[in-house]
Amino acid sequence: MSSSTGRVIAIGDVHGCVHALDAVLDAIAPTAADQIVLLGDMIDNGRESKEVLDRILKLQQQCRVVLIEGNHEEMMLRARANEADLNYWMNCGGAVTLTSYHFPGRLKDIPDAHWQLIESCVPYYETADDIFTHANYLPELPMSEQPPHELRWTLFEPQEVRPHFSGKRVTVGHTEQRNGEILDLGFAACIDTACWRYGWLTALDRTTGEIWQASKWGVMREAGEEVHREALGELIGTRAI
Repeated sequence: MSSSTGRVIAIGDVHGCVHALDAVLDAIAPTAADQIVLLGDMIDNGRESKEVLDRILKLQQQCRVVLIEGNHEEMMLRARANEADLNYWMNCGGAVTLTSYHFPGRLKDIPDAHWQLIESCVPYYETADDIFTHANYLPELPMSEQPPHELRWTLFEPQEVRPHFSGKRVTVGHTEQRNGEILDLGFAACIDTACWRYGWLTALDRTTGEIWQASKWGVMREAGEEVHREALGELIGTRAI
C-alpha cells in the first residue's frame, strides 16, 4: 500500500464525537490529493456515532480515506453473530452507539451504508515511510503477519514498545493519553488523546508534523491550553471522566 504526493494525516479515536471531528476536518481542509487515515474506534462511548459515520461518508467524497479497524469496530461487527457478542458490545459503548440511531436502538436501525463502512476497515495501512494501525504491533513481524489482537487490543506501553524492524514510523491510537498530549517516542506515536473523556481529538500530519486538536464540543485547542479534566469532573459532580 502506498501514499500520494499530498498530505498523510492520521486522526485518533473519534469515539462518537462528531463536533470534534467536524472541527478538526474544517481546520485541516483536506483536498483531493490528501489522505486521511482514521485509526479506528470511530464509534461508541460518545453520543454521535451515527453522525460520525455520516461525516466519514461525506469525507470520502473530498479526499482519500483509510479506515483502520479498532477493537470497537471489531465488537460492533461481532455483535451480529449472537446475543452474547451483542451484550458484550452493548456494555463496551455499543448501547450509546445504537441510541444515536434510535431509542431504544436495535442492530436493524443501522443502515447498510454504515455496516459497509465498518466492513471496509483494514487492519493496518502502510506507506513508504509510515505504518498506521489501531493499537500496537510486534516489532519483529511484517504487518501482514501481525496477530489481530496485537493490532486492535494491546495497550501501547512506552517502556515496552520497540521500533518496527522496517524502520518505518508507527502511528497508533487506542491507549488513551489522558493528559491530552501525543505520546511520541520518535519511532512510534500514540495519538488517542481521550476526546470523549473531555480530552482532545488529535490529527497529526505525518508529512509535516502539524497537529490539530479539538474538544468534544468542537472547539479547537489553543497553544498551551490544558485539558481541565479534573475541573470538569468537579463541575459535573463526578470524578469518573
